[in-house]
Amino acid sequence: MPLGILFALTAAFIWATTSLLVKHNAARVDTLSFNAFRVVIGAFFFYALLPFFGGAALLAQLTPMAMLALSVSVVLGFCIGDSIYFWSMTKIGASRAMPISGVYPVFTWLLAVPLLNEEITWEALVGTALVIVALYLLGREHPQDAAEANDMLITLEDDMEPRGVSQRTRYLAVAAAVFAAFTWACATTLLRLGIQMQAPVSLYDNVQQSVLLGAFRLTIAAVVLLPLTHLLKGSRVWEIYRTRELPKLVALGIYSTGIGSLLFVLGVALAGAARASLLNAASPLLGVLFSWLFLKEPLTRRVWVGTALAVVGVWLVLI
Repeated sequence: MPLGILFALTAAFIWATTSLLVKHNAARVDTLSFNAFRVVIGAFFFYALLPFFGGAALLAQLTPMAMLALSVSVVLGFCIGDSIYFWSMTKIGASRAMPISGVYPVFTWLLAVPLLNEEITWEALVGTALVIVALYLLGREHPQDAAEANDMLITLEDDMEPRGVSQRTRYLAVAAAVFAAFTWACATTLLRLGIQMQAPVSLYDNVQQSVLLGAFRLTIAAVVLLPLTHLLKGSRVWEIYRTRELPKLVALGIYSTGIGSLLFVLGVALAGAARASLLNAASPLLGVLFSWLFLKEPLTRRVWVGTALAVVGVWLVLI
């Protein structure tokens, strides 16, 4: 459990600092194309690790049921959940979409307890509620940080709610943010289910399995996202990847999707789906704090209250 918490927190740290790297490099790319690009880079990262953890023979260890669970997991999480979430942000703004979708740890609790037999306590429920309130406070205060909290290159023209959007579309966007949260919860639960099917024993077994799962999951994501992106966006969307921005984007993909995914899978394996998802949801909190420390952005009373609630909430979940 302590190692799993450490891995999940480190993954949250990576995804939070990714937003700072995006700001620092001022990279602006189409979100769907970068989603596809980053999973390809992440897949190469895991395949590069495979020879050190069993090689191609390791892939034979995946059972058909495990492959099905992991495939559905990555399609729900990377392909459907992220895409719906980012569409929602273009309609209602990041400051609204982020706190709404931040309820996904609650959905994960609701799924993980009956399906995975994970333990639930009153402290964990209260802690989760506090973190969600904190996400709302932080999201309303720093919408741009919230937009980048999921380690994607989201670059809205301003930090305000988009104008010229009909009321019906706003309702649909709110529903989309909630649905995105549900798909992320399903994806995390299915990931944990696929991990349970493999039954690792030692820490090395968990790392080995995480490398295997990362290679398999990101390959599935790439197979889905690459043709979909090309179909929806056309060939011009890939032009930025032929510029001098390419090394920065490759490094960002390795850092966030490669290393971040590896640590998150380890966190799910060792700490459980519900706790890992909650710690992952805390990445916007880290993003706000890092923006204050390194980018000298001001912190208001709302931010301090949100930070305090998040810290207390995470502590309640982990005790």
